[in-house]
Amino acid sequence: MTTCQMTPRLPLEPSASQRPPLRHLLLALLVMLAVPAFAQTHVVKPGDTLWDLSRQYMQSPLHWQQIQKNNAVPVPEHLKLGQVLMLGGDVAIVTELTGSALLKRGNAAQRPLVRGTGVRAGDLLVTQQDAFLSMTLADGSHVVMPSSSAVKVLVINGQLVRFELLSGRLESHVEKQNDRHFEIRTKSAELGVRGTHFRVRDEDNVTAVEVIEGKVAADELAADPRTLLVGVAHGSLLAGSDAMQSHPLPPAPQRIETAIDGDVVVAPQPDASGYRLQLARDDRFLQLIYEQRSSLPRFTLPDTLDPGFYHLRLTAFDSRQLEGLPSDGTVYVAASASRQSGVESLGNGRYKIRWPGRSGQKFRFELARTTEFAPLLAEDSAFYGTNVTVGPFVVPGKYYWRSIEISNGPAAVDAAPPASFSGNFEVPAP
Repeated sequence: MTTCQMTPRLPLEPSASQRPPLRHLLLALLVMLAVPAFAQTHVVKPGDTLWDLSRQYMQSPLHWQQIQKNNAVPVPEHLKLGQVLMLGGDVAIVTELTGSALLKRGNAAQRPLVRGTGVRAGDLLVTQQDAFLSMTLADGSHVVMPSSSAVKVLVINGQLVRFELLSGRLESHVEKQNDRHFEIRTKSAELGVRGTHFRVRDEDNVTAVEVIEGKVAADELAADPRTLLVGVAHGSLLAGSDAMQSHPLPPAPQRIETAIDGDVVVAPQPDASGYRLQLARDDRFLQLIYEQRSSLPRFTLPDTLDPGFYHLRLTAFDSRQLEGLPSDGTVYVAASASRQSGVESLGNGRYKIRWPGRSGQKFRFELARTTEFAPLLAEDSAFYGTNVTVGPFVVPGKYYWRSIEISNGPAAVDAAPPASFSGNFEVPAP
């Protein structure tokens, strides 16, 4: 004897008193237009049942429980008008992409990612140098992968999303999760949230979580694990001797000016170890197009940017390398701005050296009195940014400088050969 479990059905033809108000139908239409084009989505309308949707989209009504699970529907007969249901194998999609990114799925060959690609459990995603990727989940959450990052999708369905950050960064805007769970795993801790804005980083030998809004629960992956609740405007290192301790984040830095030559100048913060600049096309910074990190509170924008207005975000790093709260604004990039290699005298024996670099790139900077660069007068083997100020010089004569790109690590797949820039300048006699 075979038993077939039936799902209660909503009436196919609701009476006038049961019909939803016109504003509900308009809301459903607006939701349908606003939702990204996932592999298969359905906006609930009057008369829909999981049983019918399973038969319509999955060739059999017996798969209705899979739709219920993937969309975290608590009661099958209580579908909400305007609710968006995921009906295919993809429950996330790449909605924004600048630059080159790669997808590795199962045993298939690695292939380029494109906007509109569905994301599934088991996928490995890599953003190359100068690339920025945003994913949108079925519940409206957004995950941003900046340049030179690698992420593996462990689980992704209507009830649980779990990413593993292999290198680089993830910035997540997570909607309130209700009965769902959103988790990010690093090499040393697992992070769980129920609705917040936070970033996770594993870059430059620093693994950290920083909370912009809401709270994040961190569980250490160790034999004797510790648990930490990181609150708003706080962060924690997730590895090392100072791990699993909550600290206030550096405040949002303030921009002083944007110079005519394309420099963005920031008010220095006490004890800041560095700064980061990001440019985006939208005010939520889901459409990132450029970023730069500098040890000094000054940035030189590249000459490759199209002229126009951009959304600008600035952050500062403290002595622990925790990245602070963002300061958002706008900046205008002029078409005539010239940002080639060169040296500018700042007076009092100080000189500013600039070169055209690539976003998020580290350089080795060297300064010497000879073309052989021996002996070196100054050296920085892990310099972020595309300009440096040197001096004051008291000895007149010719000085030589060069800046060479250094590897960002394993995430930079098939990266271009390292670029180098060089030049010289004359210090006059007093």
